[in-house]
Amino acid sequence: MGRMKALFRPLAAVAALSLVALALTGLAACGGPGGDVDPYKVLSEASAAMKKIKGFHFVYEVHKPASAEPGSGLEIARITGDVNSEGNMQATIDVTQGGVPLRLKFVAVGDTHYIQDPLSLKWQSIAANDSPVGTLNLSAGTIQILDRIQDPTYEGEESKGGNKTYHVAGEVAAEEVAAIAGAVDTTNTFPTDIWVGANDSLVYEVDIAGAATPNEDQEIWRSIALSNLDTFVDIKAPQ
Repeated sequence: MGRMKALFRPLAAVAALSLVALALTGLAACGGPGGDVDPYKVLSEASAAMKKIKGFHFVYEVHKPASAEPGSGLEIARITGDVNSEGNMQATIDVTQGGVPLRLKFVAVGDTHYIQDPLSLKWQSIAANDSPVGTLNLSAGTIQILDRIQDPTYEGEESKGGNKTYHVAGEVAAEEVAAIAGAVDTTNTFPTDIWVGANDSLVYEVDIAGAATPNEDQEIWRSIALSNLDTFVDIKAPQ
């Protein structure tokens, strides 16, 4: 179990980022309107809409420039999964360990998390309070990263997943990014972009740019793309 905990500790970012879209409640951004769309209104309406949805599918990715040096330890490349309104989550995680690609599976149901050993393919259960993924909860207070976006501006209309969206940009303090990056060793703010549906006020993508630690390439950025919004997925404990 100790080996599995060490392997998955960076996945604290997963829980945080997969719940970002549902953490918009009480959003209190600073800044003014841009163009003919007020970013305050866009984010406020997104907050109200995202509180009501039944769940969503997400793809979390860590984007590194081609010039970035390969890491020697565990590196998360992509996490694909579903979250439902009960607070349950299922995901497939693509990682590299010492340059070797691995595909792992993770499930969280209630207070118990399940991790599949990539070698034996057996599932191991662990209490949520002891899990390196952290306690999953879709309530408004789980994460506050988007509650504190600084100086938001409206950047225009764009298409995301075939949907017309409003693009809002701002800055996020380093202590808030820790929830996404797993560990942050900087005091810099991070450029943040959010795409909100123009017709439904649902969040379709969140991007955060910048290195979280001195070991990361300065051009790195992280994204979460959401789809199947307001779709409930019945997530059960693995047998």
